[in-house]
Amino acid sequence: REFAGRPIQLPMVDVHTVGAGGGSIAWRDRGGALRVGPRSAGADPGPACYGAGGTEPTVTDANLLLGYLDPEGGLAGGVALDPAAAARAIGALAESLDLDPLATAAGIRAVANQEMVRALRVITVERGIDPRRFDLLPFGGAGPLHAIDVAAELGIARVICPRPGGVLSALGLVCAERRRDTTRTVMLGGRELTATAIADAVATTIAGLDRDPAATLEAIYELRYAGQAFELPIGAPLEPDPAALVAAFAAEHERRYGYRGDDRAVELVNIRVASREPLADFELPVGGGAEPRRSTRTAHLPAGPEPVAVLAGEPRPGFAAAGPCVFELAETTFLVPAGWRATVDRHGSIVATREEGR
Repeated sequence: REFAGRPIQLPMVDVHTVGAGGGSIAWRDRGGALRVGPRSAGADPGPACYGAGGTEPTVTDANLLLGYLDPEGGLAGGVALDPAAAARAIGALAESLDLDPLATAAGIRAVANQEMVRALRVITVERGIDPRRFDLLPFGGAGPLHAIDVAAELGIARVICPRPGGVLSALGLVCAERRRDTTRTVMLGGRELTATAIADAVATTIAGLDRDPAATLEAIYELRYAGQAFELPIGAPLEPDPAALVAAFAAEHERRYGYRGDDRAVELVNIRVASREPLADFELPVGGGAEPRRSTRTAHLPAGPEPVAVLAGEPRPGFAAAGPCVFELAETTFLVPAGWRATVDRHGSIVATREEGR
């Protein structure tokens, strides 16, 4: 697999990265086109509006200038926003593009949205998967600001902003199953590919694995036909029957590549043993929240400037609101445009659905 364009040889979740986030820098290419990312201002100095020394325009600066973020409020961690700094950064880019600052900010947002749409198409449409069958779950500080625009582009009718959206990755790390992997190269083929040789290699691999006594073990065998430069991973018992292992490899090879080489020698190249530790006991809280604090501010939506309802604080379960509105949460901001309706579920997550006929 690849991660951020780099090949990863370790087992990993299927992740497709995209260079479009809150800190992604907007710029003009040699042809005069507006681009966003992959360079990022990061957290330090961060977007120009953080007031920490950043001078290049970012997606966050665009969202602030468009009115999607509170110019008088702050972000999680006590970060105060500087609208004037955002305006200066975007103004300089706007001048180079011969556009006004608001049009440039809208363009930055549109380009960032399309980068996200492209990434989602890679992992759905280009794999024969219809994205309309799924819900979209955004996370991070900026994801929910763009999620419904992205969903609408792909025909997705429901977007779920999780209650801990700003720290969802950290929550997942705490709650996820612990897994440790160790891999050993064995190169067994022909007459050497025996049950005894495999069992000895598995035992040696397990001996080098630092694991919890309560953990369960599983083995992955990486096999290939002699002369091939790649292997296929095959899951099998810790003490597999060699003939069954070869048969499983041949079947998987045929499934992936359309043929099997029953007359070719098979080589066992690597053995990987995974230790899976029990899941941590946790339960998402139910209830909590309150009636949001209501206010209004002007946001520059695609149809033009419009008063938008601002709903601040963690909303109670059952609370509902129709777009256009902005939910200002502790760690993220969720934009719900016109034509969508948001309802808070029992765990405090905000579920936005597209209204009929939209």
